[in-house]
Amino acid sequence: MNPSTLLKRKGMKPEDSVLLITAEEALENILETIDEYCPHLEMDKMTKEDISALLNSYADCVCNYHPENQHQERAVLLKHFDMLKQYGMTDDDYEALDFC
Repeated sequence: MNPSTLLKRKGMKPEDSVLLITAEEALENILETIDEYCPHLEMDKMTKEDISALLNSYADCVCNYHPENQHQERAVLLKHFDMLKQYGMTDDDYEALDFC
């Protein structure tokens, strides 16, 4: 899925900044992590508010975890697990994402 297309479809600006990167860049990183760890998560069904919550927490997760092995992106998805379950994330996905 193209991050720019998804953001525009939800009425969000791909060029908006998240940290020092754009919303499109942050979402692209998160989508790569979803492809690898959460194949059932249906991002295209998410609301604008829920996608915003993921992007807004990206900065906190970058500060809390080192960048190797998609830790920031995994942390964003783990932090919002309860919300993401309604879009198809499974307990198996959570286990695959978990750092332990």
